[in-house]
Amino acid sequence: MNQKLREKIIIFDTTMRDGELTPGINMNLQQKMALAKLLEEIGVDVLEVGYPGFYQKDLAEIEAISQEIKESTICGLAGSKIKEINTLGLSLKSASRSRINIYTNVNTKTQTKLTSQDILTLIKDSITAAKQYTNEIEWSAFDAASCELDFLCKAVEIAIAQGANIVCIPDSFGSLSTQEFYDLISAISHRVPNIDRATIAVHCHNDLGLAVNNSIAALESGARQIECSVNGLGARKGNADLAKIAEAISQQNNYQIDLDTTLISQASELVNQLVDIV
Repeated sequence: MNQKLREKIIIFDTTMRDGELTPGINMNLQQKMALAKLLEEIGVDVLEVGYPGFYQKDLAEIEAISQEIKESTICGLAGSKIKEINTLGLSLKSASRSRINIYTNVNTKTQTKLTSQDILTLIKDSITAAKQYTNEIEWSAFDAASCELDFLCKAVEIAIAQGANIVCIPDSFGSLSTQEFYDLISAISHRVPNIDRATIAVHCHNDLGLAVNNSIAALESGARQIECSVNGLGARKGNADLAKIAEAISQQNNYQIDLDTTLISQASELVNQLVDIV
């Protein structure tokens, strides 16, 4: 197939945010800056730098990296609390390209204080708050794998209608088989009426060793953004590994990534040095 006819897959790197949830990992500004510059040189589309509404140190890091990085989109994470969103939005004001990533827990079974309607209202209000800071808003359905499917589809629909450009369906605890995750993304692709107005993203954890397989399978059911990290760093067993994702997509006939893959090994070595992994 002609390369120009292949669909571009957005690569979203979360080494500097989710990667810091790896036990014993704590990067400083200088280390994150060096990594951010290398990831930008590689051509990574989106760099998730931190969670400033929860971790105070991330605020200065996002502000500084926003001033230096010009090609990659700078992203930060926020919960659905307006205060967290405002903190993140202000930290991104110097970014040439910015994105706010909002997560909302959609598993009503684990929430005793919020009704389904409360959650939908929370989604609306949080996206409205984010829109004053950037035109690029990602909404993430935390614990989507355990959410009742009808409600999950309704939440995705509401998020898109409210202004989310990207909707992320994570396997938050790495609990789904590849077929189960494929089926989940496929159901959302077919059941959400306004899904064509947003990019579907996936964020897979590696608890079952399936983060890469699940991410790639999701492309066949409609996903067009993969969230990953250098060396697969992340909470518990980690995230999908950037190098493995790049290799797997390169073997696909229908998709492409705009990365200089020859530099990914340098990123791997840099991260090994930063976190003192041997």
